[in-house]
Amino acid sequence: MLRKIERMGMIFLALGALCVLYYIGIVLYAGLRASFSWFWLFLGGAFFLAGAVCRIPVLHTAFERLPSLVKVMGGIFLAAGLAGFLFVEGCIISAMTGSGEEPVDYLIVLGAQVKGTRVSKALSQRLSRAAEYLMEHEDTIVIVSGGQGQGEDISEASAMKTWLISRGIEEERILEEDKSVNTSQNIRFSKELMENPEASAGIVSNDFHVFRAAHIAKAQGLDAIPIPAPSSLGMYPHYMVREAFAVVKDLAVGNMVF
Repeated sequence: MLRKIERMGMIFLALGALCVLYYIGIVLYAGLRASFSWFWLFLGGAFFLAGAVCRIPVLHTAFERLPSLVKVMGGIFLAAGLAGFLFVEGCIISAMTGSGEEPVDYLIVLGAQVKGTRVSKALSQRLSRAAEYLMEHEDTIVIVSGGQGQGEDISEASAMKTWLISRGIEEERILEEDKSVNTSQNIRFSKELMENPEASAGIVSNDFHVFRAAHIAKAQGLDAIPIPAPSSLGMYPHYMVREAFAVVKDLAVGNMVF
């Protein structure tokens, strides 16, 4: 039995090391300001602690001496948290598979990081999907939405407009919303640029984000179709975990509805 516990401790330690290495990969890819990247250090620390409990006899003994009720309640809490997490991930994945080919009057492209004046990889993925859609639906007006954040020399909307024009999208088809700093504001301020409140709309964002974006729009009275853009493969674990927590947060504060 003791040998099995020690082996489990080695597994926990290995998982902790993987989490720390993944954090380093995120920083190398997206920089030190990558949102939610701290989670992987936290998770790595939790795995290291679990490994220490299994590997260090005095800690293992202390754990064994905990009241049974405490252990049972802890197990129930962890199981409930995992079930809730998997449910939210299922909702996110369900929106990732949409075709997003329905014709709409307005296409809202949500902003992402701009490095100086250059769009980031995530934003270029959104813009490429938007350009593809606009080429196929020539009557659709596009709203590029995003303000100017830290480390950005221009607004995200301005960088997005320049990118789309360089890819052959007519300037007169592009409306700029350059004040928003989060998804909720993206939707609210973009709605104000739509001349007809009954107009149909689609929302372009990276695939992991379109579920939350569409349901934030729904909370604001806009029934928009999600139009998913691809994401960087190596960042999927980070994006999916971060997005699950973001969905819970937005539900808690009333920003979105199911």
